Amino acid sequence: MRLRLGTRGSALAVAQSEQVADALRVRGHEVELVRIRTSGDVERGSLARVGGIGVFAAELRVALLDGQCDFAVHSLKDLPTAPVPGLMIAAVPERADARDALCARDGLTFAELEPGSSVGTGSPRRVAQLRAQRPDLLYVDVRGNVGTRLARVGTDDLDAVVLAAAGLQRLGMAEHITDHLDILPAPGQGALALECRSNDDEVAAELAALDHAPTRLAVEAERAVLAGLGGGCAAPIAAFGHDEELEAGVFALDGGSSTVTRVTLTDRAGQIAAEELARLGAAKVADLGETRPSRLADLHDDSSLWGGDNVLAGLRIFFPRADAGALVGALRAAGAEVVAEPVQRRVTLRPGGSLRDADWVALTSPATVDVLAELGMEIPSDAKVAAVGTATATAARDRGIEIDLVPEGAASAATLVEAWPAGQGRVVIPGSALSSPVLADGLRAKGYSVDQYPVYTMEPVDDLPGKLRNEYDLCLFDAVAILSGSMARAIDSLLGWPQGVHVVAFGPPSAAALRGLGVEVAAEAETQDAAGLIHAIANLPRG
Repeated sequence: MRLRLGTRGSALAVAQSEQVADALRVRGHEVELVRIRTSGDVERGSLARVGGIGVFAAELRVALLDGQCDFAVHSLKDLPTAPVPGLMIAAVPERADARDALCARDGLTFAELEPGSSVGTGSPRRVAQLRAQRPDLLYVDVRGNVGTRLARVGTDDLDAVVLAAAGLQRLGMAEHITDHLDILPAPGQGALALECRSNDDEVAAELAALDHAPTRLAVEAERAVLAGLGGGCAAPIAAFGHDEELEAGVFALDGGSSTVTRVTLTDRAGQIAAEELARLGAAKVADLGETRPSRLADLHDDSSLWGGDNVLAGLRIFFPRADAGALVGALRAAGAEVVAEPVQRRVTLRPGGSLRDADWVALTSPATVDVLAELGMEIPSDAKVAAVGTATATAARDRGIEIDLVPEGAASAATLVEAWPAGQGRVVIPGSALSSPVLADGLRAKGYSVDQYPVYTMEPVDDLPGKLRNEYDLCLFDAVAILSGSMARAIDSLLGWPQGVHVVAFGPPSAAALRGLGVEVAAEAETQDAAGLIHAIANLPRG
């Protein structure tokens, strides 16, 4: 049977969707992931059809009702307890780890965090229970995808974040966990819900084969606690069904009090636990109807969360280079989810010349700086050094090379030529074998003798991970950033250019190379730095 699985584009959404898709493929089904794209006006429009909370699930539910997909996979803890007319939960697969996990700097456990340490979490349930154990810590409200939150750990901002262990495991990021916390989880935490249209008997029957009865019994009891207490989306309510027992509780946000009960895990366990908690005074412990402002900003553009005018919240970017440097960090800091995977490898070449007797040495990339060090080629102490842009200048200074000339504006050969003073002497340009002659020709026109020596080249990698290929082919990225002509050619040979992915050029050379390949350039960075790239991506059309 051919099944269309609707998914948002976040790494976690794709990971858990692929997990379910693989289980169905083993059973002989053909499963296609369908990217459900978000748009800025979604809150004002069709989301009203599926309720005002559960925004992480709402877009998928709208798409499901509209027939864009056959079923969707939800994190059950994010799914509202109220049913949606026309939809049904056809299966709840076996639950993963339901615990909350600490990801702290320097491998610290929760007990080892120093007083005053800052711990990030957007969950009042977590804060209430953790504050009862460690009132000496500072709890900071954080939002954004898993990668964005983890990137803040160890900075001046946060010492640790708290995340669901299951999500980290599904993302292959369990190595970030430094401690498992002794607190009650959210109802449904660690479990998935497979939802389809209630009138689609054939799809429902196929999904039902993945249902795990013990997990369904436990999570339905947990969600019944939430429903029975009338819990709002920010109420500090927890519940966990395990070992034939349901444990549930309501916790004061100041950590000062709590109400907890344990009942035998049966079909009515949730209702019984909710009634018991109410009898014990749960409503006096915390505001059970507490809600929070819409969290659609976690999916969409909201500068109040991220700061500045250029925000990338909700966007998934393919960065075809190893995960390093300021560009990837800046994209993540702006709220984007970045998948960094190199499509090229650098090959060092035997130099065809020398830097001796050079009056000027022009450095055209950070890679050039690294290769010169690898080859043991030292720049003469009496030679002046020019760098094509700030990134190259920084790389050079990090290796103790003094820079005499860095042009302002775009990091390009043309800009460097314009900034270079007219004169005479010998200029040596070590660099990539794929470099254009623009810099050399421009300096010759200014009166210099120029020698251009290739010291490395870039070649496409032999292959790419199958997961990346699949996500790229399915257009599960909002944009791909192209930093050079050779990168464009590598992607052209390895992946091609499927419709639906916006191609963003880092500057004029990469834009020209893309157009030469017949690729439509959706945006071009005005400045060749992180700010320029973020601005270009932020202004792409959404939806």
